[in-house]
Amino acid sequence: MYIKAIYDTIICKKLQNIILKNENLGGGKLNINWEQEWDKIYKEQGEVQVDVLPTVKIAVDIFKRNKCKNIMDLGCGTGRHSIYLAESGFKVYATDISEHGLKITQSKAKELNLDNIEFRKHDMREIPFDDNLLDGILCVWTTGHGTLEDAYKNVNEIYRILKPNGIVVIDYISIEDENYGKGTEIEKDTFIDNVEGEENIPHHYSTIEELRKLYSNFSHIEIKPIDYIFFDKNGEKHTIKAFVVVAIK
Repeated sequence: MYIKAIYDTIICKKLQNIILKNENLGGGKLNINWEQEWDKIYKEQGEVQVDVLPTVKIAVDIFKRNKCKNIMDLGCGTGRHSIYLAESGFKVYATDISEHGLKITQSKAKELNLDNIEFRKHDMREIPFDDNLLDGILCVWTTGHGTLEDAYKNVNEIYRILKPNGIVVIDYISIEDENYGKGTEIEKDTFIDNVEGEENIPHHYSTIEELRKLYSNFSHIEIKPIDYIFFDKNGEKHTIKAFVVVAIK
């Protein structure tokens, strides 16, 4: 109803820099602060993508038609979508675990004289906002980073801070994506060292059935497949196969 429609396996070399809590790679959990990798990535790569994703344009339409006023851009990165939301007239909460990413977002907002954006650094599994606060949450190209347990913690927090009838528009990488199965599997459908530039970050790949369970507390949920087609700084074309979830509390 609402929706239209990250090479080869590398194991031994880079794995030397990664410590696992459990010697069994199939069931171990990472004993590194992989979340802190984002500051390094943004410092080295800067603003990698600048185009607004189609999912975000659809989300803006959904938020407007449902009279949403305050929106969180959860995992805002360097802020391309926070800026787009603010220019679309919403009160925006731009949040991310990367201080450097937030600084880039703040700088862009200042240049554009946007005063309807607030910034907050936090982990998406522990969101320091009050219950029943927000009309909407946007979270794109973020939730595939981490484990399935991380995803559950994130969804529980999203549910908590949304108002009744609040809407989340969010996406997840599909098990049909080309990078699924590459690198080292640390738990079912979760791999490290499988995405160039994000080697120390775990990537979880989802199914529709898994997402339905993940959002079982919501009153309404829609899940649609999407192919994200984009070009990197070298002009190379990439495709990410994902699912977009629209859920209402």
